[in-house]
Amino acid sequence: MCYIKNILIIFFFVLILIHAKAQKATDTFKLYFDINIPELSSNAEKKINLLIYNDKIINGSTIMIIGYADYLGRELHNKKLSMERAENVKNTLVKYGINPADIKLCLGKGQITRKGLIDKQGFPTDRRVDIVVDNIIKNEKLPVKTKKDTPIVITRIDKTPVNAVVVTDLNEISKFSVGTTILLKNVYFPPDRHVIKAESYETLEKLFQVLKQNPKLKISIEGHVCCIIDAPDAFDIDTGEPILSVNRAKAIYDFLIKKGIEDDRLFYTGFGKRKPIIANEKTEQDAEKNRRVEIRILENG
Repeated sequence: MCYIKNILIIFFFVLILIHAKAQKATDTFKLYFDINIPELSSNAEKKINLLIYNDKIINGSTIMIIGYADYLGRELHNKKLSMERAENVKNTLVKYGINPADIKLCLGKGQITRKGLIDKQGFPTDRRVDIVVDNIIKNEKLPVKTKKDTPIVITRIDKTPVNAVVVTDLNEISKFSVGTTILLKNVYFPPDRHVIKAESYETLEKLFQVLKQNPKLKISIEGHVCCIIDAPDAFDIDTGEPILSVNRAKAIYDFLIKKGIEDDRLFYTGFGKRKPIIANEKTEQDAEKNRRVEIRILENG
């Protein structure tokens, strides 16, 4: 009898564990602001980019954005300030590819009251926006649809459609709207390395000139690799790190920085093989399509 009872208890706890694993995984990410400033700092924007890159915030989640202010200033002003901060975070998430429909709540709670505590500088931890994320789905390896026409419509693994435009003249970049992804043609790297090949510099010089002539243009440089299995990214033999797509994007970022483009206009990231054009490469042509660098328009005048 005791034996049966113990079995039932174990079975009961197993059911609890299974149920717990089926629940939503809720995370809260905090972004901090300067005194009386509603705009995100460069570091806060980069943090959002990294959260999305690392799949901490993904499409299909339930996202809530809640803004706050400290008690400096008038209550009505702080209410408006906290709402502006929340709206700016929402717009940045959308800019980096999050579906607006997944953002279920965006509000400003106003100032945080601290009874009995007085500080002329306020409390930095109260000047913030919380991003609350319920991750209820996982990325699925879905078949990737492509078209032969330009632009190419890529159905990404995270189910986010992105227009990857192939342009013959990089001067056209300045004409595209925010969110457009553009394939950088004729940019090459040696196998398993992030060193830029000499024949790539003509294209990169043109990209520099476009950025120089359009000072309000901001871009994200995004690397992709091919031909890897059971790994998020490829191995970089130059650094000994398994982040080849990131390092290739950073190499282009570094080139543009050295040429004089301001770092707050440039972001870089790598997606490994998580966002392929061809899901399963069977030919060198398939591999070449996945082995690429894209730029995405973040701001454009």
